[in-house]
Amino acid sequence: MPWELIEGLQKGDDSVQARRLELCRRLGALWARERSLSLGEAVAIPAQEAAVFLRSWDQSERFLVVINPSEEPIPRLALRDPRLPRQATLRLSTHRPFPEDLELDLGALELRPYEGLLLSFPYAP
Repeated sequence: MPWELIEGLQKGDDSVQARRLELCRRLGALWARERSLSLGEAVAIPAQEAAVFLRSWDQSERFLVVINPSEEPIPRLALRDPRLPRQATLRLSTHRPFPEDLELDLGALELRPYEGLLLSFPYAP
């Protein structure tokens, strides 16, 4: 039953379903708290093989969504755009353990097959 999954998660269950549930819970909490995610506009950012878009709202924190839609890894993705800083904070990943303010270099991202990242950086005028 669904509540067994939630109880297992509270006890440290590390199954695929439990990790997906935790990812959805964290994403939902961010969406409710962050205006850039809930109200902001989405702008596509040019990238090689990846799908990338920037979410922004007024002077709120910016969020960058990076998705590898391929079954092949992307060993080095360089995101160079005047709207982006050199580094961003990893907030969520579909394939990595949940981070604690891990800073990633936007000029040298590594993406696993079908991996999605949610990165953030502060507003800069």
